[in-house]
Amino acid sequence: MRRASAALALSAVLACLAIPVPARAQKPVAERPSYELGARWLLSDGAYDLIKSGGDGYVFAASPSRQIQLTQELGMARILKDGAVEWQLDPPPKLKWPMEIGKWGVNYNAVLRNRDWPQGILVNLTWEVKAYESVQVPAGTYQAFRIQYLAEYQGDISRRGAAIPGRQSWTLTTWYAPEAQQFVKAEGVGLRGVDFQLVASDKSAPAPLQVVLADPKDQVHVSGADLTVAGKATAPAGVARVAATLNGVEVFNRAERSPAREVSLSFPVTLREGKNVLLVTATDARGQNRQEARVIFRDRPAPPPVAPGPAPVTPPPPPPASSPLQVAISSPRDQSRADQESIALAGLASSSKGVTRVLVMLNGVEVARLEERAGKSALPVNLPLKLREGQNTIVVTATDTAGTTQQEVRSVSFERAVPLTVQVRHPEDRARVNDQSSLVAAEISSGKGVASVNVLLNGTEVFKEVERPAKRSVAVAAPVKLREGSNTIVIRATEPDGTVRQEVRTVIYERPAAPAAAPPPTPVAAPRREQWAVVIGVGQYNSTAIPQLKYSVADAEAVHEVLIGKGGFKKENVLLITDKTARKPTLRDLKWALGTFLARSAKKEDLILIFFAGHGAPEIDPRGAEPDGLAKYLVPSDADPNDLYSTGLPMDEFQTIFDRIESERVVVFLDACYSGAAGGRTFASRRTRAARVDEVFLDRLTRSRGRAIITASQASEVSLEVPELGHGLFTHFLVQGLRGAADLDRDGIVSLQEIYQYLEQQVSQKSRAMGGNQHPVMKGEMEGMLPLVKVGPR
Repeated sequence: MRRASAALALSAVLACLAIPVPARAQKPVAERPSYELGARWLLSDGAYDLIKSGGDGYVFAASPSRQIQLTQELGMARILKDGAVEWQLDPPPKLKWPMEIGKWGVNYNAVLRNRDWPQGILVNLTWEVKAYESVQVPAGTYQAFRIQYLAEYQGDISRRGAAIPGRQSWTLTTWYAPEAQQFVKAEGVGLRGVDFQLVASDKSAPAPLQVVLADPKDQVHVSGADLTVAGKATAPAGVARVAATLNGVEVFNRAERSPAREVSLSFPVTLREGKNVLLVTATDARGQNRQEARVIFRDRPAPPPVAPGPAPVTPPPPPPASSPLQVAISSPRDQSRADQESIALAGLASSSKGVTRVLVMLNGVEVARLEERAGKSALPVNLPLKLREGQNTIVVTATDTAGTTQQEVRSVSFERAVPLTVQVRHPEDRARVNDQSSLVAAEISSGKGVASVNVLLNGTEVFKEVERPAKRSVAVAAPVKLREGSNTIVIRATEPDGTVRQEVRTVIYERPAAPAAAPPPTPVAAPRREQWAVVIGVGQYNSTAIPQLKYSVADAEAVHEVLIGKGGFKKENVLLITDKTARKPTLRDLKWALGTFLARSAKKEDLILIFFAGHGAPEIDPRGAEPDGLAKYLVPSDADPNDLYSTGLPMDEFQTIFDRIESERVVVFLDACYSGAAGGRTFASRRTRAARVDEVFLDRLTRSRGRAIITASQASEVSLEVPELGHGLFTHFLVQGLRGAADLDRDGIVSLQEIYQYLEQQVSQKSRAMGGNQHPVMKGEMEGMLPLVKVGPR
């Protein structure tokens, strides 16, 4: 009995030992991200673009009066809403990275400013990473670190230590999601205007796993047996392995110890006579496969000439020739597109020696195997295949009784049929909000493509996007300003065939109650006027049909240098875009710089200067809106000269840019080439910049007060480039003028009126001396004298 009891006890102990112990959960950790100019946060109250990045941190702005400022360590330094400071800490908090639960920090005697206390109060600021948790926002559900800032009152700045009425502490809570690499939510206690949520992600979908073969080309014919395969494999998750087969035999296999986003390929292969099938397969760190195939023909060399000899004796008739191993696929066709997930594979493997095996691979995975031990002269292949979305590679490999292999490859692209769909992420229908600014975020998809999207607010169009060519998916982010009471928002999408679908949302804006009167703030100095500039130089064009320009980049660099030097512009306030800078002068980047960077940065009282050096071009205006019948374009580096409407920057766009900019002092200098006879699409020669912007057109662009445009020459003249100066003639004197030569009254300030007077005099005089005729033109209206740069008294 005791033995039985002991046995039972031992069994119980062993059973307990056999119970698996749950693995200890891995502690969540996040590395600090970094952001580049152009990054965008789509939040519930607007689209915030990164307009400043540097040692002081980051500034995201939906407008000059609506901004979020972060330290380099992503501490929440300042939140500005509708011109009012809702949260500002001096010194700002500095988070500690890598981010982990439990990390914390303290700022003693920090100054907190908010809407109730704009003059500032002394607080002790404690921040702490409280948790790593799931948080749901309109953009989706994220795992995020919850970071809490607690500001506790210590004293009034003007009356240190004195008590204040009401609230004695303020809390700001933010959620940082490593997956999104941004803050996805913020909430305040005792604070107004700090709440926000992420409504959509502006991050484009990562590029899929890809295999790119630079050499050999598909269907190429070569005479030699030796060949080097060259190319690369890329994957956002990292390339884990690359393998290659030639005619069904593995010839290359490399595993990466540390998966890299890009792996270069270079390996030799030996071809057999006739047809060869090369198949390169890449596998990423997530186990996804991608294949690229090449068919290469090695031609048999011609036999050497034979010396003439005696007449040959007629040989006996040869035996019937045997047919070689062949694989023929009748369906699907190579490089075909499918709109159904399942397709039929139909083919035939044949050989006079007999086919023993047929192997079918789809995207690197075996899906069928047919075997005949004795071998058959013909073996049919008929089976259904289930495709994945995107590119699919089908490989059929046949083997005969002699062990010879033959392959045939088909590439098929599958795009699932998708009806026109409008998915609204924000705002919710019947939502009640107390912030007048909001963001309409939606995703539009269609298998036929989305041709255009419109957003209407209370019957007025506030957003329009036209896609050429139509895209299968379009993300919409449209800032709107609500009126008090009920607001009707309509998101309307159109397919190329005219099919329309729309979604309607009703949002009720309730104006927040006026806060109790706060103690009178101490007088503050008037806001300092800032100077902003976008300087663009385009010399190299992607299209060979557009002549390259020698001096436009040098022009832009010279203007940039004088502005941040003698001109006194802050370096971080001047955006230089040329062929040499990280941000290139493409259409997208030019529109971002002019319509987003400036609109998000400059305030009403600030000065904006825009300079463009590069090609311009006319195109027939089918609207008939232009007196000369020509639409005018500035030509970005990625423009198509045969389609300026969709790839150029219309000069008419300046009206939209001017409307988006809050500043009342905007000056544009254009040293651009507008060449080509009426109705033509030619460009200027490499040594001339033929201007064709008539004065009526410029009058229309600058009809709003506070906007001025100065062009290099009149409509019928040519703007010269001067090799000995290394610049366009107009830009050379513009730079000299901004350096001080245009300070005609010697008061130490170069005004708009002075720079134009100087340019008109110097350019016309120098052009005549060179045998030309060039007169700059200025259009626009400014109130009083407009100072451009301060150069000091002379």
